Amino acid sequence: MVRRLNLLLSAFLVAIALPINADNCTLRVAVAASFRPALEQVLPEFERHHACVVQISSGSSGVLYQQIAHRAPFDLFLSADRERPKLLEKQGWVLGNSRQTYALGLLALWHPKSESNIEQLLQSWPDKIVLADPKVAPFGSAARQALQSLGLWEKKQTQLACTHNAGQAYLMLDSGNAQLGFVAASQMQAAGRDNFWLLPQHLYNPIEQQLVIPTQSLQPEEAGFLADYLRSAKVQAQLHHLGYGVLPAQYSETDGGRRL
Repeated sequence: MVRRLNLLLSAFLVAIALPINADNCTLRVAVAASFRPALEQVLPEFERHHACVVQISSGSSGVLYQQIAHRAPFDLFLSADRERPKLLEKQGWVLGNSRQTYALGLLALWHPKSESNIEQLLQSWPDKIVLADPKVAPFGSAARQALQSLGLWEKKQTQLACTHNAGQAYLMLDSGNAQLGFVAASQMQAAGRDNFWLLPQHLYNPIEQQLVIPTQSLQPEEAGFLADYLRSAKVQAQLHHLGYGVLPAQYSETDGGRRL
């Protein structure tokens, strides 16, 4: 009896904590960990205008891709690369013409504030270097490319400490468990930090972040509205101030993507 009352109380508390949504619209969005802080900043206006609640699940793009390929119930996938959305499109797991570029990620190196010559610091650093797993996380892949461009990938192998995604890389550095590591510039901007080096973009391939609407979406029209909202001029201006690159004009119509 006591257990039943506890369950009923828990259900009641959850119910009153949920936002009231007259249109019963809930969008389930799978988002790369590095983009979550930016998404949370721009979502409130969308939710107000569309009377729609957005539920966020974040992780590495590779892990989220696997979940969607196994039919996880997401309405929109915001990847930190273009490879996973292209794979899903090739496999027939996304709605036609839904793949679009929504942001350009920038790679940053978290470093101790007292340092000035960051490239030299990276070359001579004796301790561990944090990065997201290059196999599943786009910012990890970009970090590997940057180290390769600098001729340091092989030299630094024994110092590399890999995390599942860029979010975990940031948390590891923020906790003081490491002092040097690769993160998304947007993460540093969101936290108001200035102890980072924005890596020259010629050191790594462009981090073109794309989105898709999975075929299992229960709200494909609303997902399309959110996709268009993220690519709007107003949101793109916000994203630029949040540590993202300027979206070139050619990305207004990517492979099969809709023109706004």
